Amino acid sequence: MSQTDFTRLAQYPGSGCEKYDRRGEIFGREDVIPLWVADMDFPAPDFVTEALAARLADGAFGYAKPTAEHVGAITGWLAGQHDWRVAPETIVPVPGVVPAMAMAIRAFTSPGARVIIQPPVYFPFFQVVLDQGRTLVENPLVEQESTDGGRRYVMDFEALEAQAAEAEMLLLCNPHNPGGRAWSADELARVAAIGARHDVMVISDEIHMDLTYPGIRHTPFARVAEAAGCRWFTVTAPGKTFNTAGIGGGYAVIPDTEIRTRFDQERRGMHLGEGSVFGLTALKAAYTQGAHWPAELMRHIAVNRDRVIEATEDLPIEPMPPEATYLLWLDCRGMGLSDAVREPEDRSLQRFFIDEAGLGLSQGIIFGEPGRGYMRINLATPTRVIERAMTQLREAWEKRIARRQRPA
Repeated sequence: MSQTDFTRLAQYPGSGCEKYDRRGEIFGREDVIPLWVADMDFPAPDFVTEALAARLADGAFGYAKPTAEHVGAITGWLAGQHDWRVAPETIVPVPGVVPAMAMAIRAFTSPGARVIIQPPVYFPFFQVVLDQGRTLVENPLVEQESTDGGRRYVMDFEALEAQAAEAEMLLLCNPHNPGGRAWSADELARVAAIGARHDVMVISDEIHMDLTYPGIRHTPFARVAEAAGCRWFTVTAPGKTFNTAGIGGGYAVIPDTEIRTRFDQERRGMHLGEGSVFGLTALKAAYTQGAHWPAELMRHIAVNRDRVIEATEDLPIEPMPPEATYLLWLDCRGMGLSDAVREPEDRSLQRFFIDEAGLGLSQGIIFGEPGRGYMRINLATPTRVIERAMTQLREAWEKRIARRQRPA
């Protein structure tokens, strides 16, 4: 029995949620179907909302601190879900994944240092490097045909080796957003070996670690990093898995004592605290009661994935079949439209989706130059919403083709 009604829209206009209440600002229209920001439309599972309601009933919301129970919930989750056993003392609370990356860059790289990212990638990776006064180095992923006849991203290890010789840090997205790769142990081992050879610290963002499709397993970077002798740590949070991103909170796993001490000094120096009352409450409930939840969630997401793939079979749009995340990367280059901001509206990819299809997706170019001609769609919504979105997309494209075929 599901703990969540996957047919219910728990986010809606006027609720103060970014996805709905920023539509006018982001897309210039309030009526697009919002399938952009990476959170879920349906509610968090009952065991999380019930724990939050019980905590609310206490009526006291003073400063919060992780307890041994919170840390135990994290170590139990990592062991039970990912066969990853970590010591309690290696857990460091952080306000979120991107703030943790900012702290890591400040703590472990020098001003102006080269920091590698692998676009197309979650767009804050670009700015978090630049905001700390470091030099951004791009190691673009490469598309290749997969064994099932589709396409997927792989890493350009030859280029990465050369770039690592002059870099101090690599920000790794594992699993990958937006491409949906669940990097294999062999791929991650090659990253770790390059990091070790060139003394490049690897910060592994694993916020999507629980969101793998049936038959796919997430490989923690930790599994290969220690054997390679690479300097590393992992940052993650329960927010994507349990739809609690708006509550905030996450954690880093840092086994190396020296690295952990230096990172914690940076964290304390920024006076960020150790978590909120509700963030800690949600984490504990999710990680102690939610072992069944990721598989249940991803079964629903798989239905939506398949609906989009089926709906685009005879359109000039090619989805990249994901191994992980509730995001789907759409190759729209066959549509013959442009990412250029100044293109006439009838040639703009973004304007087609907004004005003709009535859809608010994430434009691929914001994930870096390799994202040109792509769009990212969020599948974490009731299936009826996906079906309506696909109907609107098909009708919009058919109308556009019909206009092209009219005699002048």
